[in-house]
Amino acid sequence: MTLGEEQRARQEAEEAEAAAREEERRANSCADGDSGFETVQPAVTDAGTELRCRFGVDTVYGVAGRAGTSDHPAGLALDLMVDRDPGEQLAEYAVENMDRLGIKYVIYRQRINTGSGWEAMEDRGGATANHMDHVHVSFED
Repeated sequence: MTLGEEQRARQEAEEAEAAAREEERRANSCADGDSGFETVQPAVTDAGTELRCRFGVDTVYGVAGRAGTSDHPAGLALDLMVDRDPGEQLAEYAVENMDRLGIKYVIYRQRINTGSGWEAMEDRGGATANHMDHVHVSFED
């Protein structure tokens, strides 16, 4: 191994260690917070904690009064407030893990996915109503 290769390998190892430490720090601090999960169903809390911790989500809304057919009043839905890039990743991860996490459907950026691909939704009038600023995850009963 040449000196340059050795230095590169050492740098990569240091970066990997730093990333592992940061991931552990985030996981430990994340597991302590469950704000937004008050009175949701236990399986929703478990899945929501995984999503929140994995994607560094600070704000989650669970049970809330909603008009229409929302799963929020029954404790079967979460709104994970996110910026666009982590939101895209979170939404895709939720869809990829629907069966394992007990997810019924995911809404993000005016699209819904029930497991059969993303479909456009009607304009509900604003950023939050159109799910532009959060990923909505509804869970099976």
